[in-house]
Amino acid sequence: MINKTPSPELLRKYLANECTDSELRFVDEWYRTLHLQSGEEFTENDEEKLLLRIRDQISDQETVVEKTPGRVINWKVYLSGIAAALILSLGFLYYNLGSQTQPVSSGIGAEVPVKMVNLQKKIVRYELPDNSIVWIQPGASIEHPRSFNGKGTREVKFEGEGFFNVAKDRDHPFIIHSGRLKTEVVGTSFNVRANRDEKTYQVSVVTGSVSVSSEDQDEKVLLKPSQQAVFEPATNDLRMANLDIKKNNNETWQPVSLTFDDVPLQEITERLQKIFRVKISITNPVLKQCVIKVGFDHQNLPEILEMINTLLGSTYEIDGDHIVLSGEGCGGQ
Repeated sequence: MINKTPSPELLRKYLANECTDSELRFVDEWYRTLHLQSGEEFTENDEEKLLLRIRDQISDQETVVEKTPGRVINWKVYLSGIAAALILSLGFLYYNLGSQTQPVSSGIGAEVPVKMVNLQKKIVRYELPDNSIVWIQPGASIEHPRSFNGKGTREVKFEGEGFFNVAKDRDHPFIIHSGRLKTEVVGTSFNVRANRDEKTYQVSVVTGSVSVSSEDQDEKVLLKPSQQAVFEPATNDLRMANLDIKKNNNETWQPVSLTFDDVPLQEITERLQKIFRVKISITNPVLKQCVIKVGFDHQNLPEILEMINTLLGSTYEIDGDHIVLSGEGCGGQ
C-alpha cells in the first residue's frame, strides 16, 4: 500500500524549501486533498509565529516516534494538528512555494511568494498586502509577494474568477497575470474571469479604468466602466465590448443598494435572484420565514450574503449560478 501522507521529515523539508520537484508536487497534492478548517484568525503578522508552531509540532512528533519504537501513530490526530495551522479559517489553502518555483514576473521579485486557493464552496473576501480586496470564487487562486514595499509595481498571479477592488497608488501600478492575459490598474474595481477550461477570458470594469493586454503583444485595450475585454488564449485575440447589463439585472460582483424593512428571507432571496441572475435555495423552511431589517449600500452579492449569514447565523454554498442557504433558524431573533 502506498503511503499518501507526507512524513514529518518531508514536511520539515517542505517548510525549509529543501524538497525536490517530485516531493513538492507530492506535498502540494496532499494539501489540496485536505478540507480541515482552523478556528483561529490569520494575519500577515502571525506568519512567522505560525510557521514556527508548525515546525515545533513536527519536531515534537518526531521525538515521540523516536522514544516509542514500534508504536502505531494515529495519523488523523497528528495531521489535524499540522493542518489546523495550515488551513485558514476562511477556507483558504496557504503554503510556501518551493525555491524551484519561478516568480510570476520580474516585478514580483525573487522572494518566496504566498499562494491562496479558495477551497470553500462560497465566494471569499481576501485582503492583499496593500489593502486591496479580492472576492475569490470557489476554486480560484491568487499568488502574490509577502509585501509590495520596495517594488515599482504591485504584481500578482491569478487564476479562476474574482472581483478586485484595488487600493489607489498611482506610483505603483497593480498588475494581474492570468496566463497570457495582463491587466494593469492604478486604483479601481473590476472582475477577472480566467478559467483554464474556458475558451475566453474576460475583464469587466465597474469603476475607474483598466488597461488589458496580451503578454505576447504590445497592443492594449483601455476599459472604462461598463466595458469588458474578451481574450481568446488559443488565437491571442483581444477585443473590447460593452457590458449588456439591464436595469435590475446585474452580475454577482456588481454593487447594488437595497433596503429591507422587516422582510422574510424568502422574499429577500427572490429579489436577489432577479437582480443578480442566480438561483437561491433555502434548505430549512424555518429559515425562509426569518424576518430581516437591513440596508445594503453599494454592496455586491457576496457581501450581501455574508451580512445575511451574520444576522441569521446561516451559511451558504455556491455551485455556478446556484446558491444554497442553510441554517437552523433565525439566529436568536
